Amino acid sequence: MANVQEGPVTKTDVVRAMWRHIITLQWSWNYERMQALGWLWSMLPILTKVYKDPEHLKAAMRRNINFFNTNPQVGSPAIFGAAVAMEQQENPDVADSIKVGLMGPFAGIGDSVQAILFRPILAVFAAALAMNGSMGGPLLFVAAGIFWIALMPWQFWLGYNQGTNLVQEVAGGGRIQRLTEGATIMGLVVIGGFVPSIMAGLTTPLKFARTLTVQGKATEKVVELQGILDQILPYMIPLLMVGFAFWLIKSRKMSPVKILLILTVLSFITAALHIL
Repeated sequence: MANVQEGPVTKTDVVRAMWRHIITLQWSWNYERMQALGWLWSMLPILTKVYKDPEHLKAAMRRNINFFNTNPQVGSPAIFGAAVAMEQQENPDVADSIKVGLMGPFAGIGDSVQAILFRPILAVFAAALAMNGSMGGPLLFVAAGIFWIALMPWQFWLGYNQGTNLVQEVAGGGRIQRLTEGATIMGLVVIGGFVPSIMAGLTTPLKFARTLTVQGKATEKVVELQGILDQILPYMIPLLMVGFAFWLIKSRKMSPVKILLILTVLSFITAALHIL
């Protein structure tokens, strides 16, 4: 925890604002301004101490209820911490610039690390545990929630200490950018490794019978297509299915829900025809 700047705002005020932001930011989410009302509610302990004049306080509240939306677990506490530091220094223009300038980059970073990489990897682990009859699957998701909450105060104080330097850190491709790239690489490796283990049961029962003549006798030999595919490339069918889903996402720009529906229909058809 950092030392709070001197002035009318006390450490208790800063801590109260931090926990309001962590706990209640999403409570009043709406389609017009998204997280703006939660941001204002979180900032009120600071604004009421900095702006004693009622008219100045109203103006500050109007500023802080402007549109805001970013990843609530990754990035938002850091942005809020930097904005709190600027409001304490009575630099409202800088506080607003930090808020507007960083919510987009941190939304991309947070969604990439948490929603696109972390959650699917966690879901794969949880599914594997559940398939083996373990209670570890749901407990894993509870532990993940606690993990993200534990990171949020650290992010807040990081932003509070960095202030305007946080903008340079994000825009300059510093540690945050390297962390994102490393997490992306790790996530791709883990997901790739789970394709054969989770989808190992996706095989084909197709067989072909051939009649051969051995020592003057006709002998029927059954050739299993799955065995031939395994000799060419192990787990070829699971890889093809993953590649098909990836193609639908990248080339056809389909949503995950539509892709799941397509794969579900495809699975029923191929199972009915005894292809997969």
